[in-house]
Amino acid sequence: MDLVKFPINSLKLRINTQFCSKEPWQVVTITASTVFLSVWLYEFIFQDESIVDRSKRVAFRLLRRIPAIRKKIDNELKSINESFERDVEKRTKDLLYINNLPGNGFQKDKIMKILNENLNLSDYDWKAGCASGAVYSYDEKLISIVSEVYGKTSYTNPLHPDLFPGLCKMEAEIVRIVCNLFHGDENSCGSMTSGGTESILMACKAYRDYGREIKGIKYPEMVVPSTIHSAFDKASQYLKLKVRSIPVDPTTYQVDIKAMRQAITSSAPNFPYGTMDDIKAISELGLKYNIPVHVDSCLGGFLTCFMEDAGFPIPICDFRLPGVTSISADTHKYGYAPKGTSLVLYREKKYRHHQYTVTTDWPGGVYGSPTVSGSRAGGNIAVCWASLLYYGLEGYVKATRDIIYCTNYIEKG
Repeated sequence: MDLVKFPINSLKLRINTQFCSKEPWQVVTITASTVFLSVWLYEFIFQDESIVDRSKRVAFRLLRRIPAIRKKIDNELKSINESFERDVEKRTKDLLYINNLPGNGFQKDKIMKILNENLNLSDYDWKAGCASGAVYSYDEKLISIVSEVYGKTSYTNPLHPDLFPGLCKMEAEIVRIVCNLFHGDENSCGSMTSGGTESILMACKAYRDYGREIKGIKYPEMVVPSTIHSAFDKASQYLKLKVRSIPVDPTTYQVDIKAMRQAITSSAPNFPYGTMDDIKAISELGLKYNIPVHVDSCLGGFLTCFMEDAGFPIPICDFRLPGVTSISADTHKYGYAPKGTSLVLYREKKYRHHQYTVTTDWPGGVYGSPTVSGSRAGGNIAVCWASLLYYGLEGYVKATRDIIYCTNYIEKG
C-alpha cells in the first residue's frame, strides 16, 4: 500500500509546491485552460480523418490562396468548362431544348421523334459491344421481352406489398436465386437496390448500426484495400465512418494481408476487394477478430459465381468462406439485366436487420424501408427477374466462358 501512496503523495506535494505562490484566480485559470487544451487536443488527434490527411487538406487550401496558383487553377477550370460546353454545343447545336411544358401534350409520333433524336446524339456505337464498363450486353431478344415486362409493371411499387404482392414475390425469388449462386444457406438473405453504390452503402450502414447497437462501438472504422470502389468513400462521408486504407501489392494488386492485420482495431469494419484479393485470408482475419467481412463483387460477381462451371476454377470468394458475412453484386452488369438493379446479400438476418430504417413516431403511422429509397420501381425488379430467367444457368455459363476466351485472345495479342 505504501508503494502506491508514496508516488501519489509525492505528486500532490509537487503540485502544491508549484501553486503555493499562485492566487486562487490563477489556479482556476490554469486548471480551466489545461482542461480545455486537453479536450481540444484529444478531439483534434482522434478525429475520423487522420492528422496527415487534415494537414494535407489545410496545406492545399492555403496553397490555393496564393494568387499565382489560384490563377492557374481558375484558368484550368475555365478551359475544362469551355471544352465541355463546346462538346455539348457540337452535339446539340441543331436541336431545341424543351424548357417549359408544352401547352398541349405531344402525340406519340412527336415524342418518339424527339426521343430518337436525343438517343442518336452519341458518336459511339455502344450497341456493338465496345463500350467497356458502360454497356455489358445488347441482346435484342431480351430487350423485346423486358420491354413488354416493363410495360406491364412500370407503375408498380413494392413499398405497398398489399397492392403488388407479385412484385414482392419476384424480388424474393431474385434474392434467393442470387444467394444460392453465392452458396448461401437457408439463413442467407438480402435486398435489391438501385445499383452497386447503394448496395455498398447499405452494407456499411448495416455494419455501422450493428456495431453501435450490439457491440457498443461508437467510432466504427472500415479497413479496406486502396483499390476499393469510391462508393466506400461516399459511404464513409454519408455515415461518418473512418476509413483505414491498406496498400496493395504493386504487381498483383492484391491487398497486403499483413498490413491489414495490423490495422484491425476493436471496431466493426468491412473488408471489400476491388481486384481479386486473397478473400480466404481476409475471411480468416474476420473470424479471428469477430468482425464482419464484406466482399464487393459488384463488377464481377456474375462472372465469379459461374467460373467453375465454365471450366475456369478460381479461389473461393463467397459464402463458402465462413468469415464472409456479406456480398454485393450487380445484376445490371454481367447479370445482363437493364440498368438500375443490384443486390446486397448477408449470411445471416441479424445483419440485414440493421440495414433497415424505421420511423415509429411519424404522424402518418409507422414507416419503414429496407434500402435508401422509399418508393421503388417495380418495373426494375420485374425486368431483372425476367433477365435471370431468360439466361438461366447455361446461358450465364456460356457468357462467362466466352468472356474468358475473349480475354485470353486479347492477352495473346
